[in-house]
Amino acid sequence: MMRRPVAPMFRGQAPRTLDRAARAARLPPVRVTRKGQGLQDVIVGICRFSFLGRCDWAGTAGQGAGAPELLAQRGALLYSPERLERRFAAFETLCLPSVKAQTDGDFRFWLLTSPEMPRPWLERLRDLCAGVPQIRLIVSDKRETVNALREPLREAAEAAGRPVIQFRVDDDDAFSRHHVARIRRHARRFADLPAFAISYPQGLVMGSYQGEPISYWRAHQPFLGAGAAVRMRGPGRCIYAYNHFQLPKHFPAFTDVGGLGYVQTRWDEGDSVATIVARFPKWFQQLDPAEFQRELAEDFPFLQGIDLGFVERKGAA
Repeated sequence: MMRRPVAPMFRGQAPRTLDRAARAARLPPVRVTRKGQGLQDVIVGICRFSFLGRCDWAGTAGQGAGAPELLAQRGALLYSPERLERRFAAFETLCLPSVKAQTDGDFRFWLLTSPEMPRPWLERLRDLCAGVPQIRLIVSDKRETVNALREPLREAAEAAGRPVIQFRVDDDDAFSRHHVARIRRHARRFADLPAFAISYPQGLVMGSYQGEPISYWRAHQPFLGAGAAVRMRGPGRCIYAYNHFQLPKHFPAFTDVGGLGYVQTRWDEGDSVATIVARFPKWFQQLDPAEFQRELAEDFPFLQGIDLGFVERKGAA
């Protein structure tokens, strides 16, 4: 009885089934490194933009994500025109330029929102995303971030041949132009680990509450959400399954103190539990505006000289 020859899994090209999955997920097919040491890592940034569901906001802590009263209350807050205008200003000034400025452009950036976002604003968001090849806008009616992203993550993992490396960022924060390149460099070092977490704790903070003048700070915050990265053990498991500060309890963890990882915004439009407890913690080092501009030079040159006045709520003082 003749046996049909079995094609080797990897010999300079990806399996056909993974190619099909890659096309379905709008990702390039898997690639084998020239040295034969395994697959090229796929890196996916994830940002929630006015997502209507449970998150780390103080108003939703410990509550069911689908409670009608909570959804109605949250929807009215999230989609008020004044708030959306300020969130778009932050996204267009900080987060979006970070995506465009990456020195390693081989990554994906998923923007997660909900269909309840008023149509004019949703179309504005689509238009902003359309011109950036790395961005995929995901509009999901699910009320848990982990559920909304489970299938996209599985598809991406199947296309890559292993769980992807995820990093998270908020729409009102910026991440270093070297962020993707740094993650990829460390991922090569941790290639033998099935899962790991990475933090870039050195960063800059700017903020204003209740119309106060904008203040500027340098901070050291290990496993802050802005830029925290992880490879999960399961292909459909999402970085938001864990509180970002708890990642070192669940994964081999590494902090990179070289360079600055983030510019974080602390203002009236953000009410995470951590921000409410300590708006500008005592360990922050305050900077004058000129010092802040100089600190931006290497990791955030695209923010130098930019008007950041949207952070201050006019007429609130």
